Amino acid sequence: MAYNKSRQGNKTLSFIKKATIVKKQLEGELNAHKLGQGKDGTINQLEQFYQDIERMIESESHSPIYLRVIVDTWDYNSELGKQLLDLYELYKDLDESK
Repeated sequence: MAYNKSRQGNKTLSFIKKATIVKKQLEGELNAHKLGQGKDGTINQLEQFYQDIERMIESESHSPIYLRVIVDTWDYNSELGKQLLDLYELYKDLDESK
């Protein structure tokens, strides 16, 4: 039983570390947009995605909106989009490992 709790704690820690990295990437893209040099999404989308990640950190039951937006409208080769989708996979794994 303690082993499972330890694994869950490690997954949570991995998720939070990845979320912190992705939030910094979002901030960088937001700043690029404000300078007219943004590549991915819109300022509104990026701000919403940032809030989604904050909610994901706070709750294991939040359903982020960014998945559909990225899959349906972003460039397939977007590195930020890939990072956001990878983050969701880690988030999803938190719930499945209970």
